Amino acid sequence: MKKLISILMTSVLLLQIAPAVPAKSKGDWNAVKALTNSSVAVKTKTGETHYGLMRSADDSSITVQIADRDDFTPQEINFRRDEVTKVWRARLRFGQKNIARGAWIGAGAGLGAGYIAALIHSARDPGDPFVGGGLFILYGAAAGAVAGRFWKKNHKKQELVYST
Repeated sequence: MKKLISILMTSVLLLQIAPAVPAKSKGDWNAVKALTNSSVAVKTKTGETHYGLMRSADDSSITVQIADRDDFTPQEINFRRDEVTKVWRARLRFGQKNIARGAWIGAGAGLGAGYIAALIHSARDPGDPFVGGGLFILYGAAAGAVAGRFWKKNHKKQELVYST
């Protein structure tokens, strides 16, 4: 009981003595205006996030040329300052594919499948060694590389510049 009381008293004293650290405000619109001709991600009050190249910015709005998965589109959207909730620096990854990642994931899946096949084979026939189990890794890596060829990377948010 004494231990519980001492823990509670210590917690109360620490909460009273320790200064409250406010969250760093990211509400500086001048930082957004400095991102002209940079890749950005903009989140609106409706919850949509748009990726693109910021073409212009003033005190009341920003204009962003929208990026799709393969390239920039001719579409430019003007966002009013009051409808923007967050702005990030962004890395636009046009046409980048996940071939290596897919191959590694496939190799891991092939290793797991080969291990399971070896366990099943040894349970059925304990005297005969399992031959060809290593090929599961190669088959899995090949299948993963093919899947990674069609699995494109998405654009990526980086540093948060503005938040309301």
